[in-house]
Order: sequence, then structure tokens, then C-alpha cells
Amino acid sequence: MNLVTKITVIIAIVLIIPIFVVCLIYFRAFQDSLISDAASGLEDDLRKMESMMDTNLDTIDAVISELDYRQEFSYFLDDRNVLSKSEQNFYVSSVQEELLNIRYLYPNRFHYIAVYSSNNQIKNSYERQFDLAELKAKPYYDEIESADEKVSYGSVRNSEFKTSNINVSDYNLDTSAILVLPTYMKVYNLSTKEIVGVVEVDTEITKLVGGRTLEGMSGDSSYLLFGQDNSLLYNTKDFENAGFEGIEFEDREGSRNVTIDGKPYMMVYSRCDITGLVRAVVMPEDKVMVFAEDMLFRLIGVAVAGICIVVGIIYWLIRRMLQRLLVLDSKMSEIESGKFDVVIEDEHEDEISRISRSFNRMTSRLESVINAAIKREHAQREAELQALQAQINPHFLYNTLENMRMQCEIDGYFTISDSLAALGDLFRYSIKWGSKEVPFEMEWANLKNYMAIMQMRFDDDVKCILECDEGIDDIIVPKLMLQPLVENSFNHGFKESLPPWVISVRALKREGRLMIEIEDNGAGIEEKRLKKLKACMERNTPFENAEQQRKSIGVINVKQRIDMICRPGSRMEIDSLPGIGTKIVITIVLEEE
Repeated sequence: MNLVTKITVIIAIVLIIPIFVVCLIYFRAFQDSLISDAASGLEDDLRKMESMMDTNLDTIDAVISELDYRQEFSYFLDDRNVLSKSEQNFYVSSVQEELLNIRYLYPNRFHYIAVYSSNNQIKNSYERQFDLAELKAKPYYDEIESADEKVSYGSVRNSEFKTSNINVSDYNLDTSAILVLPTYMKVYNLSTKEIVGVVEVDTEITKLVGGRTLEGMSGDSSYLLFGQDNSLLYNTKDFENAGFEGIEFEDREGSRNVTIDGKPYMMVYSRCDITGLVRAVVMPEDKVMVFAEDMLFRLIGVAVAGICIVVGIIYWLIRRMLQRLLVLDSKMSEIESGKFDVVIEDEHEDEISRISRSFNRMTSRLESVINAAIKREHAQREAELQALQAQINPHFLYNTLENMRMQCEIDGYFTISDSLAALGDLFRYSIKWGSKEVPFEMEWANLKNYMAIMQMRFDDDVKCILECDEGIDDIIVPKLMLQPLVENSFNHGFKESLPPWVISVRALKREGRLMIEIEDNGAGIEEKRLKKLKACMERNTPFENAEQQRKSIGVINVKQRIDMICRPGSRMEIDSLPGIGTKIVITIVLEEE
């Protein structure tokens, strides 16, 4: 394969990946859109089912309210009342008239309306009146009696009445094949509040959910109704799968994906608050994804055709161009981005080859110059640090202070002796410069010695607060990091303000970082001066102190050593308000344990 073919193949491979990624993203988006549309459609179907069921429940409430309003059940059903023959006839004719009205107003809506009475006088003259004792013997009477409301809905069960006294079209029904939702209205004695009768209105489940209407508009979706115990009561697709019986509905409403015998379904559902029945609409996912499969084949065809066209155009263009010049141009672009170890491999002998070799020599020299500049900058920083430490002869001072301390011990000046011991430890810490890094415990001890000296010097005029979390003693930090910053508070912050002075240093360990806060109540730093100091910290240049005709490298030096020694992300920040004080926050990123 020649160079043009190789590059064409490489570019084709590179193009194939994003093209198929884009196609995959589009396909996923198309699938999500189908699922979203299907879910929206299921939500609409569920709302229709809810609307029909709620309408029928409202009708049940209206019928019971009408019966309660028109019939004096509390009188006629109470066995304490002795009814005359005329009263019995009046009651029977009134109930029959009401049943005819219900049949006329709501044809084919209800299955049976039964009246249970403790007054057997009515039963003897009207065959559709039942003894309340019979109802009390039923296993479901407890749910009637325990209901707080006067009107309550019972559990779905098989109908106990073979013929309907309300439905005008269905007679001689098989009771084992009809599920009904019973609605009970308790009739109380007006004085004792004892139950003297119950009016029961039975509604077929298929009529309750509007079965014929749902079957006509089901399409690919199926309407299901579950009982209070999550048993499947009704469905428009005649599911005989027992898997639907085991579905749990923990929330009042929602959506979920269920798998029945390995077949996935999308489902939305809601639980009726007053009956406890769960209304659900399901759709097989394969019905939704059938359109996605067609779209997938179309996308693959378009992607393959597009790749072939693009590859042909690229091959034609590359043959018309000097590919080696394109390589040289790409290498130059890498140099522009900051990568200086670029080498062009070229074994030819022509003008382009000579340019390539010159390019290689240029990048090599450029890299050497940059490395040399970096080394000089590091050396300069090291020299500045050494200059800061060599301002006095620490060995001479330490030995002299040790002699003075011993003499004070002999003479009994113990306070001065303790201060000289702290000062001696301070100098001993500074002269042991075998390493640029020390455990935080040593840096904290050095800061304590310095604070002790300042406390002796200023007595009650200064209050020093030192707080340190446990478990940070072994953290490695730059040496002489804290004392120069605290010294600035005494040399600058407290110099231009009146006591009492307060300086606090807190060392905290927070979320993989060592946080050190140094705060004083000194004179603070003027806004213009603070802005200039922050700029010097950003550029790593000394801060020129015009008043003292010298350059201040203490703060800048600490900041530079934090940048060089500590892990990436470590930093030092300074903030100040004139007349309020200054606060320095050092953040050191810790290594993972």
C-alpha cells in the first residue's frame, strides 16, 4: 500500500467511528423518543380508564344518595317498628319504583341492588328483601361493620345473585363468572345508632371500568384492573398469564417495566383511593421497538453509503497533494500547542527531506533552550531561599544563645531562660536544612517557639491562639512555611495598630486537604497594595516595598515553595481589610492513603 492509500485507510477508519457513534446516538434518541411517546400514550389511556371508572363510581354514589334520600330505610328496616299492611305495601311499591327509575336512567350499569333488614315483616311481603342476619353470617361482613363511613366499598367478589334485578339485558347469569364490586350503605337506628339494615349495590367489574369501550380503543395496549390484594380482575387482552398476579404496587401511581415469562412490558398504573383497586395499562416493548428496527437498518445503509463517498473523495484529494508536506504541517501544529519532542521520520533525499531534518534540529534546540531556562529559574528560586536563610549566621547565634540560657539558669532567671531556649530551638530548626520538607509536627513546634518568644516580648498586649487537628503530625510540608507569615503580622500588621493584638493559627484536615488559616486583627493591607501583592504572587516576582526601599520575598517565597514542593492544586491565598486585619489560607493537597 502506498502512502496515499495508507492515509486514506486511516482517515476512513477514523471517520467510521464518529459516524457510527452519531448513528448510535441518533438511534438511541429515536428509541427514547418511541418509548417516551409510548409512555405518553399509556398515560393518556390510563386517564381515559380512570375517567370512565370515576364516572361510574360517581353514578354509584348518586344512586345510593338517591335511595337514601327517597326511602325511609331507618324506619322500615328497624325491627323495633311494627309496620301496618299499608306501610309494608307503600315501602315495597316505593322500592320497586326506585329500581325501575334506576334501570331506566342507568341501563346495563348495575347488576343487583339488595336490601338487608332486621325487620322480617318486609321480607314476608317482598321477596327481594333479605334478612340482616344472613349478611352478618357472611365472611365479609366485618369489612362493612368496621368501615368508618356510612357508605363504603367492599372487596371484589363473585356475585351471589344468579339473576339481575337492575340489568335489563342479562338474565340467568352464571354467578361464578361475574365479578362485582359491592357498595354498602349502612342504615342506623336514629336513637341507638345500631345497624338495623344494609343497602348493597353490586356493580359488575366489566361495567365499572367500561369494558366494551376499552376493548374498542385498546389497540396495542391492554387495560388491566387489579384488586385490593393485587390479583388480576379484568383485562382487555384475556391474559391467562399468572405472572401478572405477582405484580406489587407500592406507590399510589407510577410507571414501571415488568417482564412476564421473558417478555418485557411497559406499564403505567394508579390506585383508586376510595375502592383500593389498581388501574393499569400495559404494552409489549416489542410493539414499540418494531419501528426502531426499521430505523436501524436505514441508518446503517446511510452510514455505509456516506463512508464510501467520503473515502473516495479523500483518496482523490490526497493523491493531488504532497502528503509529506501535510505531515510537516501537522508537526508544526504540535510545536505550536507546546509539544517540543516532535521528530519527523523521513528517509528520502529531496527538498522535503532537508526541511524535515532542519525541523528536527530546530525542535531539539528549542527543547534544550526551554529546559535550560527552567533549570535557571529553579536555581534562581533556590538561591533566593538560601539568601533568605543566610541573612545571619545561625550557628554563631545558636551557640551564643545556648551560653546565655545556661547562665540565666545559673542566676535563676528562669523566664528569660525559657525564652532563650525557645529562641535557640527556633535557630536550631532553621540551620538544619538537610531537607526542604519536614513533618508538620516539627513545623508546628517551631511556630510554637516563635509564638512563645513574641508572647514574652509583648506580654498581655498580644493573644496567641493555636489550634491543630489530630492526625496531621506526619503530613509533609515545606520547611519554614508558617513562621515567616506569622512574623509579618508582628512586623507589619501590629506595627501600625494599637493593642490588644490577636493572632490565630488553625490547622485543619478537610476532605483530603490540609487547611492552615492564619488571621490577625492588625492594621490590614490597603486595597491597592493588596492587589499588587496578589499580582506578584501570581507572577512569582518579589514584592517591592517602596517605603522600606527593599524587596519583600517572605510571602512570595512561601508561595513559591508550596507550588514547587506540594501536590498540584495546593495554593496560598491572602485577603485583608484595612483596619480589620489580614487572613492567609494555605491549602495543601494530601496524597491518597
